[in-house]
Amino acid sequence: MKRCYGKGTISVFLSLVSVLFLSLLCTAEESARMEGCRAKAAAALDMGMFSVMGEFERELLERYDVFFLDGAAGSGSFNQDQLNQALQEYMTYNISPNKGLLLSRFDIFSQNMTKSVITGTVRATDEKGAAFYQQAVGFMRENLGTEFISIWLERMKDGQQLENAEEIYKSRDESISESLKQMEEAQKQLEAQTVVQEGETQPETETLPTIPESQNPLNIIRKLKKEGILGLVLKDKSIVSQKTLSSSVPSKRTNQKGNLPVDKKYSGLTADLLFQQYLFERFGLFTDREKEGVLDYELEYILCGKNSDEKNLKTVVTRLLLLREGANFLFLSNDAASMEAANAFAALLVGAVPIPGIVTVTAYALLLAWAYAESLLDVRELLAGGKVPVLKSAETWRLSLTSIPNLLQILEQTDGSSQNGLSYAAYLQILFTLGGTGKYPMRALDLIEGYMQSRPATAAFRADHAICKIQAEADFHIPPLFLRVSSAFLKTGTAETDYHISGSFAY
Repeated sequence: MKRCYGKGTISVFLSLVSVLFLSLLCTAEESARMEGCRAKAAAALDMGMFSVMGEFERELLERYDVFFLDGAAGSGSFNQDQLNQALQEYMTYNISPNKGLLLSRFDIFSQNMTKSVITGTVRATDEKGAAFYQQAVGFMRENLGTEFISIWLERMKDGQQLENAEEIYKSRDESISESLKQMEEAQKQLEAQTVVQEGETQPETETLPTIPESQNPLNIIRKLKKEGILGLVLKDKSIVSQKTLSSSVPSKRTNQKGNLPVDKKYSGLTADLLFQQYLFERFGLFTDREKEGVLDYELEYILCGKNSDEKNLKTVVTRLLLLREGANFLFLSNDAASMEAANAFAALLVGAVPIPGIVTVTAYALLLAWAYAESLLDVRELLAGGKVPVLKSAETWRLSLTSIPNLLQILEQTDGSSQNGLSYAAYLQILFTLGGTGKYPMRALDLIEGYMQSRPATAAFRADHAICKIQAEADFHIPPLFLRVSSAFLKTGTAETDYHISGSFAY
């Protein structure tokens, strides 16, 4: 039996097929590895940005419940290079887990990072404090919901009523003042015409009762309006804080800006009211006992924007006084008993002056003076810790027309014991709903920056260095691994891959 032997035919064939299958397998594995490298690069960038933003200012979180990273790292000068270096360092350890180890282990997803840089930021002061506003509103929605909205809507309703009454008061005050001037001129002309000619005798006329100047409500109120308002509404003016705020605050200086747009997730009336509730929970006001901020009257500053506690308090008091004057005048002009008392008193004031309508004009002037006097009592009651109803009734009215000459003594007796109506804080809420809401975020940042700078550890803090969002990108070089096998047999070369990735992180 003859035997035939094939010399290596099958072995060569299998070898060629094996090389082809091995090359295909290595290519598939390299493709899967490449996707893994890309996923690892993306994760490294995310972890790097997370680690950078993880160095947020803890004091801001604990006191104001907002997250911000100091881009100056406490130096007072924004340092982009330092941020890039921090990002690179955090990413390097995630990309190269063997870094710094004596015994390294095999990494199938080995790659090299050639560049990492932060390309964009959003800062607290961007777009008039919109970034800070968004964080504050988001915190309130997540932690408190909208349970306070009904209270603020009620304050808005009260504010509209008071503002409407104030407009009526101002209009009537202007018209009555003009009418009084005209009638005074007419009275002077009348007196000039009735001067007794030399040698003539005049018949005796009935002498009408007159009111002394010291008892005339119009003269008394006119004098009081020339005095300092704080001295009238405070029992001791010396308690007024003399703290001032630097003129170099975020709301008044030119700030450094980020180059990314602010994500405006929250807007509208509900967001504004939530933000105002946030302000009332984080900042103090005049009637608070404990005052820890750079200013004692923080909410008054956010509302008015003056550079001293005294100026802000005076502005708030003046505004409250006007609102109360309008509401009080509205009650008096619609109350029959008050109108009767004013007409009777006006008749005594003008006597028998034969000028048509002078009694009516004087009566309304008395009502205006009366409303002002009652408003002084109201504001003093609020500042003393008491409460005052928005719209008064005969039961809640305190001052009679005839007691105006004793107004100063009555003011001294006001002790804040009334608990019927709204408190000073509630009236301040009304003023907030009537004010310019767009200015509140930056003024709040003024106070936050001032507080942070008052602490030794954050003395160089600036609100326009506070970052709440970053955008970053990185380049990676991925050397081949499994393709080296097929390249050794097929001489196809070992193509290397460069990969670019970008991402963002926001609090």
